[in-house]
Formats: sequence, C-alpha cells, structure tokens
Amino acid sequence: MDITGEILDWSTARFRLTGKGRPKTGVADFHYEYDGVLSRTWEAGVEQRHSLTGTVLRAKDHGSGSNLARAGVTASFVAVKRSFPAPREVPGVALLPEALSMLATRVHRLRHTTWHVLRSVWRGPLTDVDRKEIAELGWGIDRPPFNHKGLDLANGAGEDFLFMHRRMIRMVNEIYERSGVPVIRGWAAIPGADAPQYVYLEKDDPARPGEKIMRYDAARSGFMVPPADAELLATFPEARRPTMKLLKSPNYLSFAMRALERTYTSPLELSRLSLGALGNLLEFTIHNQMHMRWASVPRDAQGKVALRGDFDFDEKWDDPSYDYLGDFYSSHLNPLFWRLHGWVDNRIQDWFDAHEAVAPGEIERIDHKGVAWFKPGKWVAVAEPFDWPESEHDHHGDHGHGDEHAVAVMLKVLKIVRRAQEPTVGEGLAAELPEPPLNVMSFLRWIDVPAE
Repeated sequence: MDITGEILDWSTARFRLTGKGRPKTGVADFHYEYDGVLSRTWEAGVEQRHSLTGTVLRAKDHGSGSNLARAGVTASFVAVKRSFPAPREVPGVALLPEALSMLATRVHRLRHTTWHVLRSVWRGPLTDVDRKEIAELGWGIDRPPFNHKGLDLANGAGEDFLFMHRRMIRMVNEIYERSGVPVIRGWAAIPGADAPQYVYLEKDDPARPGEKIMRYDAARSGFMVPPADAELLATFPEARRPTMKLLKSPNYLSFAMRALERTYTSPLELSRLSLGALGNLLEFTIHNQMHMRWASVPRDAQGKVALRGDFDFDEKWDDPSYDYLGDFYSSHLNPLFWRLHGWVDNRIQDWFDAHEAVAPGEIERIDHKGVAWFKPGKWVAVAEPFDWPESEHDHHGDHGHGDEHAVAVMLKVLKIVRRAQEPTVGEGLAAELPEPPLNVMSFLRWIDVPAE
C-alpha cells in the first residue's frame, strides 16, 4: 500500500495515516485508516525502544465472495522501532567474502590508515626528524595536501588521493570479475535524504499479466543515512556532536552537499581545474563529509559499541565486522565505502570529458601500475602518484613475508606518528596516556565544528 498522513498534534506526537493499495496490484482495493500516538518514553526505562500505538479502520470493502472483507472492522497496532540495519546486513549489499577477507587483513587496514594519517600530520605535529625517519621507511610524503596558507591546489597532492583510491577500486573489481559477479557501482548521484534501507520497485507480475508486484532491489538498498541518535553521538566528544547532527540532517544535504555535487559534475567548473586541484577539493570539501554522514555506530565483533583508539592495533579490530566508516582502519570494509568512492572516482571521467570538450587531446591517457591514468602535462602535475611503497608481496606475489614486512614497517611509521602526536611526559609513559578527544585517524578531523 501507499501510505500518506499528517501529524495532528506535536505535544503528544499524534498522527493519522491513510493506506491505499497501489493500482494494478493484488491489494489495489485496500483502504485503511490509522490513528496513533508515539508511546511515552519512560524516564526510568532501560533500553526502551520507541513505539507507535493506535487503532486501524478498514475504510472500505475489499475482496469478493468468500474472501470479502467488510468495511468498518477495527484493530489495534503496535510498531516498534528496530535497530538500524548496517549495510553489511542488508541483503545483496555486503561485500563478496573474498573481497572482505582481503580488505580485513592487517596489511590492507594499515595501508589505508598510514596513507591517510600521514597526510593529516605531515606538516605538524611531525618534526623534520620525524619526517626524515618516515621517509627512510619509504613513506615520505612529497606532496602534503596543506601548505602554510591552507589547502594546496597546485602541488598535485589531490592526484595521490584520486590514484590511491582508484587502485584500491581496481583491486576489489578484480576479485569480483574473477568470481563472475558484477563489480560494485559507485553512486550515480548522492543518495537523497529520504533513501530507505530496503528498496522495493514496482515490476510486472509474471504470474498475472497486466498487474504489478513489488520486488526488492539490492542495487538501490543500504543507502539510508544512519540516525544521529544518542548512541552514535555518545562516541564523539561533546563539542563535535552538533557537527555530526548537522552532517546527517536533510538540510546539510540540500544546502551543502547538493551544491558541491553540482560543482563537481559541472563541465564548466571541471574544465578550469587541474587533476590535483580536483582531488584535493573533493577530499576536503565532500569526501570526508560523506564518510561521516553515512557512518553508523561503531561496534566490535561482539556487537558492542566500541570505537578503536588511534594507536590501538589489537588483533580484535581486525575482525571483518569492524567496518566503521569513520575510521581510516576500518572504513574500506564498509560496503558504502565503495559506493561513495565510486562516486568520487566517477568525477575523474567527468573531469577528463570536460577538458576533452575544450581542448581535445590535450590530456593523454596512460596505464600506470595497471590503473587507467594520465600523462603529466598542463593539467596533470605528477608522474608517479603515491599510493604505498611497493613491497615484496607486490613484486613477487608473496602473501607471507612481503605482507609481514610491510606491516612491520607501517607499525614503525605509526609509532613515530604517535610519538609526535602525544605530549612527552616521561620515558615509558606514552602507552598509559588517554586517547586524544578526537581521533587523528577519523574523517571527522578535517570537518569544521559549527560556532557555538
């Protein structure tokens, strides 16, 4: 049925709904009226769920013969709010087990973490000594995304962002192709504020010609924005909670994200940008916000609310169920990561098309590390975009020694970052310090807090 309605009274949250069967379906003649209220939230209640209670009236007859249902019949109803279903729990949305297994390994988690965190801290708090140590380990950042004036749109740092994630997408796509499964498609447009978690589309009913039936559509499901409820907000410092509420609001989509989406899909605007400028702008004006808008409550393998500390690399966090979209260490295990990064990656083609329309052939396509990319020139600054140091695993297909070596190196790099990030209070005490109030490994780090 199609449901419409209105709020009759906000003081007691009383509502009235009308449900009518959709034409050409098996319930086309259904017509029901609902009257209900939001049940009281008990002050002393423990883990009480919101519920809607009320009565329903059959407003007109439906059916015929022995199946005739007479109008005027009433009944009670109770609707209990269920827990938000994580994307991995939505049928047809979860990653392939083979892809999930690869992405959950420590080497992949640490690669994504190390890459992002170094760009966050390279200009500070890291010192010249720290940067030299990290460079000697193969993780030097030649193009930090920020300079002393702010976001650097000229040094090609955004090319690193776009290339690294495009290479990640290729790795996952290869697994899907080998399995004979269609690859994950990025969002064609940023999902609307009213996107449900389970989408049903009207289709022709194969059993009844001329009539319709509703069929579940996995390709459009799983995109609902997780609510900014008390459970989620409690995982953030109090000063950041207004930011999270704003990011998840319909208004933020309307006045901020839609405007940015129009900019990054405009041929005129894209034709004026270098590839590096596009990448840096995407990362710091909409990409981070998308991560946090679709982030749901972080949970451990037992389903308990748990947020990993920045430098807590206990093996319990390597469980595939830890796929929190707000953490560098886990975001790429979340099915929505590949939808939103697919949207970001699609902007590269838009950018190329915009330049090609203005000056055909000015930007040349090449293959770089097996990834479709671009030759340096007027609009492309970097010959070797940085993703991660090539390990023995990359060169020789060794899934043992190469990965172990890469993990050891990345842990050394992150140890240097921790040393710089935390105040020096004495030898051996760093491990006892509490975590900083806002994780340096969170995508929320680069999102401004609204003024109080």
